[in-house]
Amino acid sequence: MNALFQLLSDHEIPTLLEMMREFYSQQEMRFDETAASQTINNVLENPKLAQIYLIFRGAELAGYFALTFCFSLEFHGRFALFDELYLLEPFRRQKLGKAVVAFAEDLSKKAGIKAMRLEVGRENAAAQALYRQCGFEEDARKLMTKWL
Repeated sequence: MNALFQLLSDHEIPTLLEMMREFYSQQEMRFDETAASQTINNVLENPKLAQIYLIFRGAELAGYFALTFCFSLEFHGRFALFDELYLLEPFRRQKLGKAVVAFAEDLSKKAGIKAMRLEVGRENAAAQALYRQCGFEEDARKLMTKWL
Protein backbone atom coordinates (compact mmCIF):
# COMPACT_ATOMS: atom_id res chain seq x y z
CA MET A 1 0.00 0.00 0.00
CA ASN A 2 1.34 3.44 -0.93
CA ALA A 3 2.13 6.33 1.36
CA LEU A 4 -0.46 9.07 1.62
CA PHE A 5 0.27 12.59 2.84
CA GLN A 6 -2.12 14.98 4.54
CA LEU A 7 -1.30 18.58 5.33
CA LEU A 8 -1.71 19.14 9.06
CA SER A 9 -4.86 20.89 10.27
CA ASP A 10 -5.44 22.44 13.68
CA HIS A 11 -7.58 19.59 15.03
CA GLU A 12 -4.65 17.16 14.50
CA ILE A 13 -2.20 19.15 16.63
CA PRO A 14 -2.59 16.90 19.73
CA THR A 15 -1.74 13.84 17.63
CA LEU A 16 1.30 15.59 16.17
CA LEU A 17 2.48 16.72 19.62
CA GLU A 18 2.33 13.15 20.92
CA MET A 19 4.44 11.90 18.01
CA MET A 20 6.88 14.78 18.48
CA ARG A 21 7.20 13.91 22.18
CA GLU A 22 8.07 10.29 21.25
CA PHE A 23 10.51 11.35 18.52
CA TYR A 24 12.31 13.88 20.68
CA SER A 25 12.59 11.38 23.53
CA GLN A 26 14.03 8.71 21.23
CA GLN A 27 16.54 11.17 19.76
CA GLU A 28 17.40 12.67 23.18
CA MET A 29 16.28 16.15 22.09
CA ARG A 30 14.60 18.58 24.44
CA PHE A 31 10.82 18.87 24.00
CA ASP A 32 8.83 21.86 25.20
CA GLU A 33 5.15 21.24 24.45
CA THR A 34 4.14 24.88 24.89
CA ALA A 35 6.83 26.10 22.50
CA ALA A 36 6.05 23.29 20.04
CA SER A 37 2.34 24.17 20.09
CA GLN A 38 3.09 27.84 19.44
CA THR A 39 5.43 26.96 16.59
CA ILE A 40 2.91 24.60 14.99
CA ASN A 41 0.19 27.24 15.21
CA ASN A 42 2.57 29.74 13.61
CA VAL A 43 3.15 27.32 10.72
CA LEU A 44 -0.59 26.79 10.25
CA GLU A 45 -1.12 30.56 10.13
CA ASN A 46 1.78 31.13 7.73
CA PRO A 47 2.46 28.16 5.40
CA LYS A 48 5.26 30.11 3.68
CA LEU A 49 7.37 29.30 6.76
CA ALA A 50 6.86 25.55 6.69
CA GLN A 51 4.53 22.68 5.94
CA ILE A 52 3.79 19.79 8.25
CA TYR A 53 2.33 16.58 6.86
CA LEU A 54 0.87 13.52 8.50
CA ILE A 55 1.96 10.29 6.82
CA PHE A 56 -0.52 7.48 6.31
CA ARG A 57 -0.15 3.92 5.13
CA GLY A 58 -3.65 3.25 3.90
CA ALA A 59 -5.98 4.47 6.66
CA GLU A 60 -3.35 4.05 9.39
CA LEU A 61 -1.35 6.98 10.74
CA ALA A 62 2.31 6.15 10.16
CA GLY A 63 4.10 9.34 11.24
CA TYR A 64 4.80 12.91 10.22
CA PHE A 65 7.34 15.12 8.56
CA ALA A 66 8.06 18.84 8.47
CA LEU A 67 9.51 20.80 5.59
CA THR A 68 10.64 24.31 6.49
CA PHE A 69 11.77 27.09 4.20
CA CYS A 70 14.92 29.11 4.76
CA PHE A 71 16.95 31.69 2.83
CA SER A 72 20.64 31.49 2.03
CA LEU A 73 23.05 33.37 -0.19
CA GLU A 74 24.99 30.14 -0.62
CA PHE A 75 21.91 28.36 -1.99
CA HIS A 76 20.88 31.33 -4.14
CA GLY A 77 17.70 32.12 -2.26
CA ARG A 78 15.14 29.91 -0.57
CA PHE A 79 16.08 26.37 0.34
CA ALA A 80 14.13 23.63 2.07
CA LEU A 81 15.08 22.12 5.38
CA PHE A 82 13.74 18.59 5.75
CA ASP A 83 13.29 19.38 9.39
CA GLU A 84 11.74 16.30 10.96
CA LEU A 85 10.73 12.83 9.86
CA TYR A 86 9.20 10.48 12.38
CA LEU A 87 7.72 7.09 11.60
CA LEU A 88 5.89 5.07 14.22
CA GLU A 89 7.67 1.81 15.03
CA PRO A 90 5.35 -0.55 13.05
CA PHE A 91 6.00 1.47 9.87
CA ARG A 92 9.80 1.54 9.96
CA ARG A 93 12.01 -0.45 7.59
CA GLN A 94 9.29 -0.61 4.93
CA LYS A 95 10.76 1.91 2.46
CA LEU A 96 8.21 4.48 3.61
CA GLY A 97 11.03 6.94 4.35
CA LYS A 98 12.05 6.96 0.68
CA ALA A 99 8.48 7.84 -0.32
CA VAL A 100 8.44 10.69 2.21
CA VAL A 101 11.74 12.13 0.95
CA ALA A 102 10.55 11.88 -2.66
CA PHE A 103 7.32 13.70 -1.78
CA ALA A 104 9.26 16.45 0.04
CA GLU A 105 11.61 16.81 -2.94
CA ASP A 106 8.63 17.15 -5.28
CA LEU A 107 7.07 19.83 -3.06
CA SER A 108 10.37 21.70 -3.04
CA LYS A 109 10.87 21.51 -6.81
CA LYS A 110 7.33 22.78 -7.41
CA ALA A 111 8.13 25.74 -5.13
CA GLY A 112 11.22 26.58 -7.22
CA ILE A 113 13.62 25.46 -4.51
CA LYS A 114 16.99 24.17 -5.71
CA ALA A 115 18.42 22.65 -2.52
CA MET A 116 17.12 20.60 0.38
CA ARG A 117 19.09 20.13 3.57
CA LEU A 118 18.56 18.09 6.70
CA GLU A 119 20.01 17.22 10.08
CA VAL A 120 20.42 13.66 11.29
CA GLY A 121 21.68 12.30 14.59
CA ARG A 122 25.27 11.09 14.57
CA GLU A 123 24.19 7.75 16.07
CA ASN A 124 21.16 7.29 13.81
CA ALA A 125 22.77 4.96 11.27
CA ALA A 126 19.45 3.82 9.76
CA ALA A 127 18.36 7.38 8.99
CA GLN A 128 21.80 8.25 7.62
CA ALA A 129 21.63 5.25 5.29
CA LEU A 130 18.17 6.29 4.09
CA TYR A 131 19.28 9.83 3.35
CA ARG A 132 22.42 8.68 1.52
CA GLN A 133 20.27 6.35 -0.61
CA CYS A 134 18.10 9.37 -1.43
CA GLY A 135 21.13 11.34 -2.64
CA PHE A 136 22.02 13.46 0.41
CA GLU A 137 25.71 14.02 1.10
CA GLU A 138 27.50 15.24 4.20
CA ASP A 139 28.66 18.83 4.07
CA ALA A 140 32.26 19.75 4.75
CA ARG A 141 31.10 22.18 7.43
CA LYS A 142 29.78 21.34 10.88
CA LEU A 143 26.34 22.58 11.88
CA MET A 144 26.41 24.53 15.16
CA THR A 145 23.57 25.88 17.29
CA LYS A 146 23.20 28.41 20.08
CA TRP A 147 19.83 28.59 21.83
CA LEU A 148 18.73 32.15 22.53
